[in-house]
Amino acid sequence: MRNAPAEENFEDRARLDGRIALAIATFATAYGLVALLDRIGAPERLVALVSPYFTVVALAALGFLLHSMRVSFYYAAGRAAPAAYAGFAQAALVTGLAAPFAARLTGAGSPLGVTLGLLLGVALIGAATGPILRKTGAFSLSDLLATRFSRMEPRLGMIGVAALTSAIVALAGYQTAVDALVGFTGAGRPFAAFFIGAAILLIAGPGGVGGVLWSACAAAGVLIAGFALPQIALALDGFATPLPLIGDPAAWSEAAHIIENWRLARPAPVALEITTALGLALGLATLAPALAPAVATRDAAAARRAGVAALFWTLIAAALVTATIASSALIVSNVAVGQTPERLPESIYSASARGLVQICGAKVDGPAQARAACLARKLPPAAPLRAEDISVRAEYLIGGLPQLAKLGAALTGLLASGVIAVGLALASASLHACAAAVGHDALYRLRAESALTSRRLAITRLALVGVTAIGSATSAANAIDARTLVGIALALSAAGFAPLVGLALLARAQDRDAMIGQLAGLATMAITLVVDASPPDVEQLAWAGLCGAIAGLLAGGFSAQAFSQETPESRHFVEEILRGDGDVVHFEKGA
Repeated sequence: MRNAPAEENFEDRARLDGRIALAIATFATAYGLVALLDRIGAPERLVALVSPYFTVVALAALGFLLHSMRVSFYYAAGRAAPAAYAGFAQAALVTGLAAPFAARLTGAGSPLGVTLGLLLGVALIGAATGPILRKTGAFSLSDLLATRFSRMEPRLGMIGVAALTSAIVALAGYQTAVDALVGFTGAGRPFAAFFIGAAILLIAGPGGVGGVLWSACAAAGVLIAGFALPQIALALDGFATPLPLIGDPAAWSEAAHIIENWRLARPAPVALEITTALGLALGLATLAPALAPAVATRDAAAARRAGVAALFWTLIAAALVTATIASSALIVSNVAVGQTPERLPESIYSASARGLVQICGAKVDGPAQARAACLARKLPPAAPLRAEDISVRAEYLIGGLPQLAKLGAALTGLLASGVIAVGLALASASLHACAAAVGHDALYRLRAESALTSRRLAITRLALVGVTAIGSATSAANAIDARTLVGIALALSAAGFAPLVGLALLARAQDRDAMIGQLAGLATMAITLVVDASPPDVEQLAWAGLCGAIAGLLAGGFSAQAFSQETPESRHFVEEILRGDGDVVHFEKGA
């Protein structure tokens, strides 16, 4: 059966909830013991290190314990994931995509377009692409589109775009996790790259989508706890939560003014925000790893509920990260502005020595250097620091809150664990999507639908090892920018897949029209980027992806109207997708 029964089996759900409760208790106990170490006076360095390393090992162990040789579990988590958990996992993946932009606001323009684009993409997955995939029983979007456009040429294009975009996002998630592990723990990059790479293989290799899904759920829980607990602690101490609408508007306005003075984010025209949001949304809605949780749900209705849950938890994560950045900005301003350079808290000097804070335009590691830097800037002796004398990098505003607010090293480690966990979850999901495109979509769909399960899984796992090796090398060398990688992947997805989704629902469109649409979309994206000679940022990449999506849809649609005719097969596909039961995949998918 392709679709699971409408009613959940009570005993299966009870067993699942019991296992999840055990996992939650395990994580909570471990983090509680770390907090106890902090309370009894263990070295802060040790306390801050334990949680990140435990988190990586625990997520890797969770993925490994979910190993399976069943195709339905490996490629679709057994089609048994409850909607609430699938949405929670998807929120972790989307947060992993957003993490590089939150950590490095400078040069990314206004974060509003990026945030709205990702939220709109989550909504599109929940309303459209996710339910369609689950309704048909396909394992991936390229798997479904290959049923609609069955010739070798368009299939190769779909599989190539799916594999490439997934590999690029995997590298971005890999880089995010490695950067966070190095930044928070001080580990060497080669060791961190190897450690994260081994964890990714253990999560995605043995259990496939099953391992990815439940590890992503755990990552989302760690992230929410890591960012929520410092806010709760501050609220209990009487610190106003700096958020619009649901927080203190005055504190939010002050924090926004401070961040603007530090030039961490620049205002952007409304038109640029809109095109950025639309381009990123189309890319996310058709991105293979982002669709994996929807594929794992029980039916199309569950996929829609998962989309609602994903949107809710993504909004919660966005609010918590925003509150963390704003709270840190207020605290840094309060403890630094108005103080003399030699009377700053030790945490500020420590952060400045690592390049996260600048005092009078310089990195300093103590009071003497701070005074010398300010004297060189013509600040009179004993004069207090002004707002313009302080500059802060965004990653310090995210990771430094527990230290700034003196909340303890345990919360610093927990917050770091959340950032590392979502990067790890994103890398694992994307790596599996890339390997599945090669091992399943290419071997199974292109060569032989009777290919042995063991051969398909072996090729998928071999691809996992290959992409992980590339990610380990690039992350160890710090040779890639995760923001650029995410932007490129979403632009390619929008230009290469969005036209095909539209054409698949046009009964007149045939294989040739799909090829024309995809080629036109990718060519338009490339031309748009080439015309602008400056290095591409996320706004340019989103605009290029949007232009590619529109051009590809128009070119394919014109070709279909001018040269193609509707066929019984194409009419059946469209009717089944829009009004039927989704019976378009004509062979048993093991789901």
